Amino acid sequence: MSEAYGPLARVRHVLRTEMTAIRWWCLLVAAELVLVTAYVAVTDVTILEPRYVVYPFVWINVGLWAILRTDLPAVEGRQRAIAVAMAGGYLLLLSWAGGILLLGLSSPLPGGTVTSIHWNIPGWGPTVVYGTPRVRLSIIPFKLVGYVAMTYLVYARLLDATRAVLSGVLGLVSCVGCTFSILLPLIGATTLFGSTLTGLSWDLSTAVFLVTVALLYWADEIGGAVSRQLGR
Repeated sequence: MSEAYGPLARVRHVLRTEMTAIRWWCLLVAAELVLVTAYVAVTDVTILEPRYVVYPFVWINVGLWAILRTDLPAVEGRQRAIAVAMAGGYLLLLSWAGGILLLGLSSPLPGGTVTSIHWNIPGWGPTVVYGTPRVRLSIIPFKLVGYVAMTYLVYARLLDATRAVLSGVLGLVSCVGCTFSILLPLIGATTLFGSTLTGLSWDLSTAVFLVTVALLYWADEIGGAVSRQLGR
């Protein structure tokens, strides 16, 4: 193998082309570390499980990275409206399953009208709670960023799928990222609230989140690989 096309050459190429992005991400991680350190110093909180401090920033950083790296396909107005409606429904379903959106359909929610801010450790906080006895939002920063990121990726995949449907090439069900992304976040969300595996709930949820983002972000590559395998 020529050195010009070897693994080290590819690594050097990536470092040269992505150096600006690498610097920005290093600054972001450093800022997050400063925030956590300052919070611990001011509040005198004792961190017994460091991974629970890290997980929220995994969600935030991976979510932001996926959004910034995903380009939206150009489609006509009608297809875009369909994708917006479906992605909006996905976000509502995900928010409800993950506990961000609480609905008092059969009976009023306890506590009545609520407006509060809880200054938890960065990533977990500040947690904002606002709502009425029938509808309530409990916004945790890392979950909000994570769910919005997954919704954005689903929206991008739906634009791909609707464009492909109109050309007769691919149906929506065959979009690997869209299909699995509807199931995996719900599994992850339910592990957060009510799982019998209490000690591993956040570990499982973070793993599910990363798998979901990977499936959505690399949906084209995964779909192509599946198609090639089926075509053999």
